[in-house]
Amino acid sequence: MADVRSLSGVSDASGPDDEHILAGVKGFVDAFDFWYGRVIGEAVPKYRNVIIARVNPFIRRVEFVGLDARECAHQLVGDYARRNFVTAGGWALERMAIEASPDAQKSTAEGIDAQRHDPSTSDYHLYVLKSGLVTRNSDIIKGIKLNGRRAEKLLKQGGVGNQVHLNYAILSGKVNSSFEDGVRRPSSGEFWGEMFGLPQEDAIELALAIAAEAGKLVARGDSPHIAALESLVTAYIESEERPGEMDWEFLAKRNMQKKDEWKNEDAERHKKAWANLLASGYKPLK
Repeated sequence: MADVRSLSGVSDASGPDDEHILAGVKGFVDAFDFWYGRVIGEAVPKYRNVIIARVNPFIRRVEFVGLDARECAHQLVGDYARRNFVTAGGWALERMAIEASPDAQKSTAEGIDAQRHDPSTSDYHLYVLKSGLVTRNSDIIKGIKLNGRRAEKLLKQGGVGNQVHLNYAILSGKVNSSFEDGVRRPSSGEFWGEMFGLPQEDAIELALAIAAEAGKLVARGDSPHIAALESLVTAYIESEERPGEMDWEFLAKRNMQKKDEWKNEDAERHKKAWANLLASGYKPLK
């Protein structure tokens, strides 16, 4: 707690108390490790679909010129891991925002991520949370309006007599607040200020500090599942005639021709790769 407060500059006299800050750190770590560890672990037996099938034999061959099969596999697995690292980070930020807020809680309403009771107005705020900017959000807004009205109805039935507000909140990247189509869209700073009961600048600093502290505790990318993926991809993409080299010809056939043309070789490559992985002592997720 001292590290978070020192880094953020927010004293214990304002904003969330230590208990909520601790909950925010723990919530971030738990959510991140669950989502990232699960996705990467479950990707191991599915590597041909989630990694191999997405290899562009035109662009990747240009990008990887001069690299051997092991180096290419390291790059491909790294790309996949980084994409999912960012996704897991988004889930972790959402969990952190809810857990560290003195006034918010996870919503049980369909399609609503969080709800917050404003102690100053007694109004309720319903939030759909996104970790970063999205390019197309018309369907998101439509869903917010539909699910928000349902949630509002449930709150009213439960005896809530004050106003209920729908919020579409971007946790990082939105610099201006707006109100469109009946949905309030707070800036990222305004959102964190509401969740923590602090001025925007202080709230942002506190959120950054909580995430930074949590980042010291999350599982890193050197898990056995990452190593397993690299082992499988290396064995699969390696040329049989030229050991150690990339087999771009097979990858082009596999990803650009009908399955009947490559399914037998695909099965043989996978069988060899999987046998090598199991022989190394790797234990797949149940």
